[in-house]
Amino acid sequence: MKFKYYICLCFFLATHIVLLSQSISDFVSISPATQSEQFVIPVTHRFQKIIEVGDDLTIGQTMPIRPDFTGYVPIANSSVQGFLSINSEANPGGNTILDINFNSTTKLWQTTNSQATNFLTYTTVRNCSGTVTPWGTIISSEEASVYEDNNLDGYNDNGWNVEIDPVNKIILSKLWAMGNFAHENVTIHPNERTAYQGADSNPGYLYKFVANSPQDLNSGLLYVYSGSKEGTGNWILLDNTTQLERNSTLAQSLNVGATVFNGIEDVEIGPDGMVYFAVKGENKVYRFQDSDPITGTSLTMETFVGGKTYDIQHLDGTTTVSWGGGNDNLAFDGEGNLWVLQDGVNHYIWVVESGHTQSSPKVKLFGIAPIGSEPTGITFTPDFNYLFMSIQHPNVLNNANQIDAAGNVISFSKGITMVIALKGNLGETLSLTEEAIKSNFKIYPNPVHLLPDLLIEYQGIKNVEVFSINGQKVFEKRHDNINKTSININHLESGMYFLQINYKDRIKFIVN
Repeated sequence: MKFKYYICLCFFLATHIVLLSQSISDFVSISPATQSEQFVIPVTHRFQKIIEVGDDLTIGQTMPIRPDFTGYVPIANSSVQGFLSINSEANPGGNTILDINFNSTTKLWQTTNSQATNFLTYTTVRNCSGTVTPWGTIISSEEASVYEDNNLDGYNDNGWNVEIDPVNKIILSKLWAMGNFAHENVTIHPNERTAYQGADSNPGYLYKFVANSPQDLNSGLLYVYSGSKEGTGNWILLDNTTQLERNSTLAQSLNVGATVFNGIEDVEIGPDGMVYFAVKGENKVYRFQDSDPITGTSLTMETFVGGKTYDIQHLDGTTTVSWGGGNDNLAFDGEGNLWVLQDGVNHYIWVVESGHTQSSPKVKLFGIAPIGSEPTGITFTPDFNYLFMSIQHPNVLNNANQIDAAGNVISFSKGITMVIALKGNLGETLSLTEEAIKSNFKIYPNPVHLLPDLLIEYQGIKNVEVFSINGQKVFEKRHDNINKTSININHLESGMYFLQINYKDRIKFIVN
């Protein structure tokens, strides 16, 4: 009896934290675990599918494979209307732009237009991460490692940053002056001139680019970092004017003795003005303070997070967890917390809270990607209520059967782009009575207490399914167009569940 009371209490606390939450970063850590077919996130949050690989676009073609950087570009700084840019880390590469908006009545995001970016002028390979510029364009980074000049224009064909206009869905230019290497990432300083970026290779290097003019990344000075990873260092100016010089960024970096990093995956500027960058092969996120973003040539660097274990407090207790490897995409939320998506080991989504230090850690575990996949992308709306991201290359045999905020059943067997938010901000929040009216069926008793069976009345029952609050299917039974049935709920633990009839109508019920 005490054990059942403990389950009910934990469930109540977990599901009601949302009532007190003000920020998307307000959650209790999930329990550390290895990957499963499920996309695991806190019970205080929910997700909504935006688009999946293979879905038809409104203007020709279908959604391409391997969705990666997922950048929300607001219209007039709006958090409810904008463009969603989705890279395709394939060969050839690509980019898809969705016109999206938030319906305040249903509390769901909807797509009014979707089409592939016009890549006729430029061929790209492995469009990986990138950034949303302060002036409302997208930088898509080519994670390319083969450099040839097949079109004989003097430049290597691949290994560049590419600027995209999300309004007209066209490439503006390949940004030759930003250097040629396996680009995984880039971030733009608010001064609209300085960009920090890294090479996703081993050896990889850290770069600073300073444009000659704001909002124009087609010409400028390119520097590479040389110095300590736990101390001071300097920016070394590279030759970067001619085509030959721009094609030889990596060779020049080696020749000047630049500091080697094992795969720089993402770079972000924090609200504290420091620059943070994830190094996949070193299991760390570093940060540094640039002496001056435009004219400075010195900086001081340190490890910010990773390379050790952390005590994670979750509903089931406290677990000491290794940070692991595969540090990939980064993003800061409105509270100054750093979100870290990992491509490796358990494919975790970490949240490193503002004020964290290695000696006084503040680390939480937000999510685990499904089997075979990695979490990619990640940007927020300007109000930081909504997080956009993708799940790339999951196992095709996954059958998660999770229900999203719109009522879609998601298998996580193919790449998907989605939005995540607190439950109160995403999806309809109907009372049990309102849901029963809308769903046009009756269940009783509700809540279920002591009785082993849940009785159901509905006109024309062909299929009955029960899902947990996390969207996992726990029961299914087929019928031959009957109007009454019952299901045994003895095997269900205390908590809230969804009953779904004929794959469409749903109602909540509680076992206590």
